[in-house]
Amino acid sequence: MKKTKLYLIISFLIVVLLFGTATLCNQCGITPATEDAAVETEEDDESSKSETSQSSEKTSDKFDENLVGTWVSDCLVPDPDSPWSEKHQFVIKSDGSAIHTRWSSSGHECVPGEIMINNYTLTTPSLGQIDIKDTDLNQIIYDIYEISGNTLLFGHGFRGDSAAMQVKDNNFGLNPETRFTTLNEFIVYKK
Repeated sequence: MKKTKLYLIISFLIVVLLFGTATLCNQCGITPATEDAAVETEEDDESSKSETSQSSEKTSDKFDENLVGTWVSDCLVPDPDSPWSEKHQFVIKSDGSAIHTRWSSSGHECVPGEIMINNYTLTTPSLGQIDIKDTDLNQIIYDIYEISGNTLLFGHGFRGDSAAMQVKDNNFGLNPETRFTTLNEFIVYKK
C-alpha cells in the first residue's frame, strides 16, 4: 500500500511539473532562455519550417485529423477521501495547434478554483503515437493516444489512486525512447 501511494505521489508530481511550469512562467512573464532550449529551437527550425503565432504553431509534421475538435473529461476525483477534483479540456485545431485547460478545485464538485492553460502543437509521427509540444516552454511530451468513437485517451496525466493504472515501466515520455506505453484510463476525454 505504501509503494502504491509513493507511485501516486511521484506520478502527480511529474504531471504538476510538466504542466504546471508553463502556467507559472506565463503568469510571471518568464520565457525559457537556456542553451538547451536554444539548441532544440535551432534543431526544430532546421528540421521543419514553422509559422508561429501567439497561441499556435503550424509544422509540416504529420497530424491525425481525427483528433480535431473539443474533447472534455468528466469531473475526476482520485478516490472518495481525496480533498480535490479536476476537469480537463483539449481544443484541437486542424493545423495541430491545441489548447489544454485544467480546472482544479478543492472538494468533489469540479468548481473552478485554479485554472491552468497550456498551448501545444500536436504531431502524430505514427499511428497511435503523439508528440505534444508545449509551445510556451519548448518542451515535448512523447505520448501515445487512442480514439474510439467519441472517446480519446492519452498516456500522460494523473491516473488516480488505483495501483493497476500506474505506469509500471518508467516510460514517462521525456524522450522518444521513454515514450508512454500504456493508456491513461483515468482521464477520459469525450467529444
